[in-house]
This record gives sequence, C-alpha cells and structure tokens, in this order.
Amino acid sequence: MAVEWMVLLRSGQVGNRERAGFEAWRTESAANQAAYERIARALGSFETLREQGVSGAIAHQSVQGLSRRSVMRATLSVAGLGAGMGAGLLGWQVAGEQGLLADQHTGFAQRQQESLPDGSTLLLDARTAVDVAFDRGQRALTLRHGRVLVTASAAGARSPLTVQTPLGQVSTTQAQFVVQQRRDAGLLQVTTLTGQVALVTPTGARLEVPTGQHATVPAHRPATVAAARGSESLWTRGLVAMDNQPLGELIEALRDYRPGMLRVDPRAAQIRVSGVFSLDDTERTLRALAETQPVRVNRRTPYWVTIESV
Repeated sequence: MAVEWMVLLRSGQVGNRERAGFEAWRTESAANQAAYERIARALGSFETLREQGVSGAIAHQSVQGLSRRSVMRATLSVAGLGAGMGAGLLGWQVAGEQGLLADQHTGFAQRQQESLPDGSTLLLDARTAVDVAFDRGQRALTLRHGRVLVTASAAGARSPLTVQTPLGQVSTTQAQFVVQQRRDAGLLQVTTLTGQVALVTPTGARLEVPTGQHATVPAHRPATVAAARGSESLWTRGLVAMDNQPLGELIEALRDYRPGMLRVDPRAAQIRVSGVFSLDDTERTLRALAETQPVRVNRRTPYWVTIESV
C-alpha cells in the first residue's frame, strides 16, 4: 500500500480528498508510517539521478537483473548492519516495477499528453510508464506497462516509429493506434485507429493490423487479429465500455483511477455487464453497479472498498 500512495503523491494530481485519505492511512498504524518512510527515503536517490540527467532506460537497466527474491534477501542480510541499504535496494526494485524510473509516467487517475521530437504525439493513460528514445537514427518508445495512444507523424521521418513491449514490437511510419500492456506482462493489445501498423511477437511472428483491427498477444498463446469493437480509445475521454463482459474486467480498469484497495469477490467478478462507465468518477460507477447489478459495495473506508455478490 505504501507504494501505491507514493505513486499517487508524486503524480502531480493530488487533491485535498487524496491527501486526507493518505493521512488517514499513514496515521492508522506505526507500521504504515514506517513503510512510507522507508520507500520515501529509497526513492529520493532515484529523483536525484533523474535530476542529473540519467535517462529512465538506463536506470531501468540497472534493476533488470534484480529479482524480488534477491532484493528481499539483500534487505534481510543487511538488517543487522543498517536498514538504509536494504530499503534502498527494495526501493530501487519497487521504483522500477512501478515505472517511477521511466522517462514518462503517470499516477492514479492521471492522463498525460506528450509531444515527441518528430511531431508525433503520445497520450498516456493512468498508471502508465514509457521510455522515449528519439534521435536521427530511431523513433523508439518502450512501453513498460499501461496504455498509450500514439499518433505517429510521417513528416521528415527517416525510420519507422516503434513501440517495444514485453510481448512484442509495434512499428509504423504513419498511423494512430492504441497499445496496452498489462502490468503483469500477461497480455498485449494493439488497436489501429487510422493507418496500419505491424506487430512482431517474441516468437518472430509478424502480423499486419490495419485500420479498425485489434490484435491480441497472450503471453503463452498465438496472437490473433480481429475487428475492433470501436471502444478501445474511450479511455482518452475518461470512459470505459463493457459489452456483456465480466465485471472483474471493469473493476480492473477502475483500479488505475482509484487509489487504495478495490476488490471484487470471485462470484461478483463473473457477472456479465454492459454499458458505458466513468473512469474519472469511480464513485458514480460504483453506485451504478450497486443499483443495476446483483452486487453490494462495502466501504470499510473510502480507500478500502469490496464488491460482493448478493
């Protein structure tokens, strides 16, 4: 939980309501306060690196070889010598996983548009992390996790614009497309809105994804291309559309727009829902679900919500 609050507080999108929720969580117990202080101390050094001009890609490479288990071993091994070193290692790993070392990253409920050096544009969804590498020889984006809308410009382009993800690389000279990479790296989705993009999977398979088509690349199954639903870019307007889909998928989308714990029990997660729901106003969405679906929304606190079947 400390990590989620740190991401929110450093997103630049914190209001009085969020600050009050954080203070309530932090003062709830000494353990919460200690966890927050450890992560805050560890992440301070990463911000210093960024201020000194170290790119997100280089910083991320430094934690690529650190598994969670090795970091925890290191943390425990230095417990008798001083908590600072262990907190630093753990914080470094956490920062990499949360995207805080990326060139561009967003926090909860934050969408952010960036202009790229070649005239292309990049719109990041909430809780998204992207590295940017543009020079005379390349136009490269690395999507670590999250979702982006890319509008690739062909003006003066000497090379294709590429988006690298853990499950494949997307490339195009000129197109508008959405790329979504799950945080657990289990699923890659690509939707072409205009133009055409090429998708190369880790196995070397190449798929063409023209206008109006949607590609899905699961982690351990073959990639597929089918007609897009037409709602893949609704998130850019703070909305999500469900068409007889499991409630669990809707709740997953809401988590990027709501700090704290948002849980759904297994039975409720399987309920099929249809409609257009608000991402920007998650309270309104939860009320709508309670009024129209056989579920109950239990609020332990404003930041600890559970959805149960009835």
